[in-house]
Amino acid sequence: MPRLLKPLILVAAVLAIGTALGTAQPAQARSLTTCSKALVHDWLVDGRVDRTYPVHCYREALKTIPEDQLVYGTLRDDLNRALQNTIRKNNGHVNRDTPVPGFLALGGGGGGGDGPDGTGGTGGVFHWLAHTLGPNTADSVPVPLLVLGGLAIALMAAAGISFFARRMQARRAAVDPPPAGPSF
Repeated sequence: MPRLLKPLILVAAVLAIGTALGTAQPAQARSLTTCSKALVHDWLVDGRVDRTYPVHCYREALKTIPEDQLVYGTLRDDLNRALQNTIRKNNGHVNRDTPVPGFLALGGGGGGGDGPDGTGGTGGVFHWLAHTLGPNTADSVPVPLLVLGGLAIALMAAAGISFFARRMQARRAAVDPPPAGPSF
């Protein structure tokens, strides 16, 4: 048994070292991932990119868009639009470090900024209220869940008030004597 144990340990050590070397990322790849994560987070906070990022950040972010944004969101369209605007402004001469300025994304609406709140005036009061009070990152609690939680609390409060009202009525009925009937 000890004869087979030494080669088995050697093979396991070689596999562990190979796995460790195979999964290590170069510093440049780590910076691209960090850069793209920062770009996506910047957009997820308020639907716009406030900072200037290089072209390679946009290209990396386009490869790593979260699944929910691919299906339901406009992140891909907004990043592509900003990247295409930069390419058009530079007449197609961009490299990986060409800066792409921040932009205001309107969910595919293009242009904007004419309204009093700077969003093109398309949202109204409810849009402003949801944008002000609602979650602002993908990790936040969704608005429908907040609404359902508030409704549950309101129903629990109504049930509690009803319970105590019935209890007080029962006490009053027990203290007051029953009305006297007709005397014959």
